[in-house]
Amino acid sequence: MATSTLRAETAKVVRLADGDLSRLWRLVSQGASAEVALRDMLPAIIREYGALGATLAAEWYDDQRQKVGAKGRFSAIPIEADDRGAQALVGWALATATNDTSLATLVLGGMQRRIADHVRLTIAGSSVADPVAHGWVRVGAGECDWCQQYLDGEVRAVAYDFPAHDNCRCSAIPAWR
Repeated sequence: MATSTLRAETAKVVRLADGDLSRLWRLVSQGASAEVALRDMLPAIIREYGALGATLAAEWYDDQRQKVGAKGRFSAIPIEADDRGAQALVGWALATATNDTSLATLVLGGMQRRIADHVRLTIAGSSVADPVAHGWVRVGAGECDWCQQYLDGEVRAVAYDFPAHDNCRCSAIPAWR
């Protein structure tokens, strides 16, 4: 699976999570409190789809390792599913949003980043732990100025530090020895 395929699979996982988020918005439209619904359900959505993304990333990593003919045994290590600060996202989105549409947009962007982080950090962590890799490199389309500053081709050896923003489509790839 090429990097573009990994990005497409990550986007597919986020679309699935957005389906659950849409059900949450329907509850809100039927009178449920947006804050209560988000605080109750968003962490579970991020954990569930983050775990799926981490599993996909681990499979992708292992496929890439096989394609380069890496020696020795190693299996990618999916990061543990976590809501990655969902409560902070809810608080920020509620304080920042000016209407229901902007609230939904802010929550979706934050959810996307948190799910994609499971993918990126699985690859970064595995790239640091794998003796055949010497770290990871950030790749992306450079769609914004913020991402451009990080697309320097530098090999990074820090397992769980991947700067990203909401709706960021950058990925981590292993840097093989």
